[in-house]
Amino acid sequence: MRVISKSRLRLFWESHKNRADAERWLSAWYKIAKTAEWVNFASLKQTFGSADQVGSCVVFDVGNNRYRLISRVFYPHRLYVLRVMEHAEYDRVPWAKQCGCHHRHPRKLAGSLKSVSAGRRVAATARKRR
Repeated sequence: MRVISKSRLRLFWESHKNRADAERWLSAWYKIAKTAEWVNFASLKQTFGSADQVGSCVVFDVGNNRYRLISRVFYPHRLYVLRVMEHAEYDRVPWAKQCGCHHRHPRKLAGSLKSVSAGRRVAATARKRR
């Protein structure tokens, strides 16, 4: 699994009051995630049993529930880290509205736009041949 991007994890632990703890837990999560071969949410749950699906996002409990990592997973290839926060912040901030977890899945939207434009190209090519 390609994890995009480790820099968001690093920004969190560098700004965190307990830097060593945050870095240790997030680095361990990153190491596991980047070597994972998840094909769907069920296989992800086998690795991280406390992970939850929230709309189009996956929420990981990291560090014995100290931190919450919000991500979007495109099985089986990519995982985008959207946000990392402390558990208390996760409980009080309306993060799901901010990151768009309940909006249409971007991959499906992009795929439908590609098929529309591909259909237009086929139609344009057919008109040119006439």
